[in-house]
Amino acid sequence: MKKYIYLFLSAVLFASTSCSDFLSAYSQDMIVAKSCSDLDEVLLGDVYIKSYQVSTGPSGGRCAGFFNVLDDDLSTGSVGSETSKTWGDCLASIFGYYAWQLRVGSNYNASYFQNDNVTYDDLYARINTINVILDEIVDLPHESEKDYATYLRVQGEACFLRAYFYFTLANLYGDAYEPTTCSQKLCVPLKLTPYVEHDKDKDTQFKRATVKEVYDQIISDLTLAEDYLTKSPQNTAHRLHRASVEAVDLLFSRIYLFMQNWEMAEQKADAVINSSYFQLAELNAFEDGKIFLTRENAEVLFSQGPNNLSSENLFTARPGDFCVSRELYDLYDENDRRKSCFFGTHALSDSITLQNKFERGSIVSHISDVFTLRASEAYLNKAEACAMQKSQDKETEACKLLNALRKKRIIGYNDNIYSGEELVQQIRDERRREFCFEAHRWFDLRRYAVCEAYPYSKSIIHVYSACGNNGVSYTEEYKLEEHDKAYTFALPESVIKFDVVPMEDNPREARKALSKKKPGEEGE
Repeated sequence: MKKYIYLFLSAVLFASTSCSDFLSAYSQDMIVAKSCSDLDEVLLGDVYIKSYQVSTGPSGGRCAGFFNVLDDDLSTGSVGSETSKTWGDCLASIFGYYAWQLRVGSNYNASYFQNDNVTYDDLYARINTINVILDEIVDLPHESEKDYATYLRVQGEACFLRAYFYFTLANLYGDAYEPTTCSQKLCVPLKLTPYVEHDKDKDTQFKRATVKEVYDQIISDLTLAEDYLTKSPQNTAHRLHRASVEAVDLLFSRIYLFMQNWEMAEQKADAVINSSYFQLAELNAFEDGKIFLTRENAEVLFSQGPNNLSSENLFTARPGDFCVSRELYDLYDENDRRKSCFFGTHALSDSITLQNKFERGSIVSHISDVFTLRASEAYLNKAEACAMQKSQDKETEACKLLNALRKKRIIGYNDNIYSGEELVQQIRDERRREFCFEAHRWFDLRRYAVCEAYPYSKSIIHVYSACGNNGVSYTEEYKLEEHDKAYTFALPESVIKFDVVPMEDNPREARKALSKKKPGEEGE
């Protein structure tokens, strides 16, 4: 049978074009795959998320470009006459996300609505390419030792990426995994076939799977990925930007944390900790001004995609621009080298800038602010998993792991012993310190709220500054309540409109500003 691999699939699922237009395009963009190496090239070119230079900061107009403006780790700079042009450019596409609006593509006065489907469509397009790869590769020659190694590795990488992408979609558009409700709560559609699914006689083409069904698929994919990449390990030279078995195990441990399967989370994290390929970085020995997360950092297991925070004109803490929240900054001990490495202070105010956690400037970054896996997560994943098991031995092990990480971060650190809820809170705070602006916090807050052992939810205030030619015109405050429905995104508008009978959407309410004031005024 003649086999094809389809390369240009940007509209594979829930396309905004008509069905006939899409099928026409689908039939034209194909090449014949003759070897497993051909599919390896497709995987690298069409599935992994490429990095590129980002000049305008976070954006809803690029895949996952908004993840780090949702949570409580950021705020805005003090009011004044000096404003940041980057802020104005950024806010044109980020306001609806930053202020948790019903329509996340909205600008601040609702005069313009940007498409809200970029991340959704992008990840499903990559998933569909994976589906084709996994379907095609079984019929391609793989008898030689070299071809067989490629055959296994390509499948392992493809399964890892599909799991990673579904995990991301599930935590944007589905409720957090809760063991008692996961089989009833809706998540996202599961697209696992390599072909276009369309039945002209059906009013609804796609349906949402349950949270449990999506997570079961993620576990299935990671199980396969682990097996394939154990049998055919990743080339050492390619480990940073292509999946390895260690990357699989680290993502595995994170997934099990989200599922509250503490024993398996511990087991998978332990596999990463025991790997000879990665180790914790000695941050407490870093020179001032040195960048922490670079491709030379020994604890980075994997990274793909651009860095949305790499612009030098972003997170400057200038009036109107983003700054680091004081709540986050105050979590760090004065001897914690992360505090001086990651952050700085605005020269004319006490607002906190984002400094040397990432490389910044006119660069193509090697380390993403969203899709990066680091060895330090294995320590904190295992620590949390042990703490949640509540035995004295497990709590002792959790403290050991927490102390081991802190010794690499804090000058003169002495071991501490915690237990019970205090231990869990210490680990959660450490996770916040360690992974700020790496797209962890928003997803973590979602899962903490449904944690059976130690539930935690909080409200968040975001301040938005409207800037004119003469500085900040006024500021508004927006509040996300505890257990707010906006912790789960509404499905993109194009997805809802795709079917004659739309799939069920997530409830999400309109949100108005709590207060509005001009510089020097009290809030209304």
